[in-house]
Amino acid sequence: MSNQLRIVIKQTFRNHFKSRGYWLLVLSPLLFAAIIGGITYGITKMQGNTTPTIAVIAPSEVRQVFTQSEKSLNINVSKTTDNKTANQSLTNEKLDGVLVVDNDKATLTTHPKSNAINKEAINHILGDLSRQQKATTYGLTSAQTAELIKPYDLKTVVKQSDNKSTNAENSDMANYGVAVSIGIITTVIVMWYTSMIATEIANEKSSRIMETLLAATSARVQYFGKIIGIFGLATTHMLIYIISGLLAYLGFKDNAIVENLSSSFSGVTIGFALFATLYILIAVALYLVLTSLIASLINDNAQVQQAIQPITFLAMVGYMFSFVMTNMPNNIAIKILSYVPFISQSMMPVRLVTKVETWPAAIISLVISFIAMILLAWFGQNIYAKNVLSYSDDKIMSQLFKNLKKQKN
Repeated sequence: MSNQLRIVIKQTFRNHFKSRGYWLLVLSPLLFAAIIGGITYGITKMQGNTTPTIAVIAPSEVRQVFTQSEKSLNINVSKTTDNKTANQSLTNEKLDGVLVVDNDKATLTTHPKSNAINKEAINHILGDLSRQQKATTYGLTSAQTAELIKPYDLKTVVKQSDNKSTNAENSDMANYGVAVSIGIITTVIVMWYTSMIATEIANEKSSRIMETLLAATSARVQYFGKIIGIFGLATTHMLIYIISGLLAYLGFKDNAIVENLSSSFSGVTIGFALFATLYILIAVALYLVLTSLIASLINDNAQVQQAIQPITFLAMVGYMFSFVMTNMPNNIAIKILSYVPFISQSMMPVRLVTKVETWPAAIISLVISFIAMILLAWFGQNIYAKNVLSYSDDKIMSQLFKNLKKQKN
């Protein structure tokens, strides 16, 4: 690497790294996540005060069953056994509910401010009690009764190509979470940093600083220096989020919500996480190269939005398809798009984690994007060099197509 290129990379990285805008960009989502996490943590800590208390008006054997099942039902059974007294306490909001059991019928009465009561679990217990009573009436033994009320054991699994299976509920939640997070992360990072590099090139062209820079260095050095410098900022940005996420997990791993999330994402391996991160970084580099080409056609800052609009739209295409593909994983168009650079980064990682594609296919898609990035970067330096000092009144996309035609000729 030449000294000039090293200087441009360092200057580009340092100028943005020290700016308020960059740290506002980095810290705003972390601050928002910290606020949401703090509120969630506080709510979970106060859950002990929200356990509903209900009065069970029923025969003693039924009350005993509910008393023994308090923990599983997440309720407190009141000592009140008189219906009139229980309803008076309910009216005064001293109870959250009154359950009256009469043979095969039961009524649960609550008030508008009652804490949440697991009605399905209560109904399940009442159903078991009813079946036990009927079994006794029919003269069945205790063993026969237990066999009769035993629930059917239905377990759903997702079959993998290596003959292993995973829990379907955890897999579905993890897959949906990955589909959402990869699409959002890629799209947001692309929008942030393509706008950053386009604005920098536009500032230098509009202020005529570019002429001074190219007098000291070459267009090739400026081109690659800016791309690598901004890419370094994007990589640093992601590392900050990864480290922050790990520290937050280690600090709150015993929290109930964090434990549930961890179990839901148990199907996502470290290998896949590294693969997805690498894919996102290659996609960001690919978009930075494309943005540098288009930004070299800008005359002033007023054209920045015009330049990055088609790039933003292109990034959104993959983001939208990442949701569509969860319902149509075997669609031939989606299969093809999973190998197309600029779009595949939001699709192939999701197809891999949902077991629709295998690792060889995912690696091929990653390699295609990497090769596309190298070729576009090498091809684009000529367009950048020809246009970075030119000023045209034509629309940016018209200029780009004209340049592409000249390159072919």
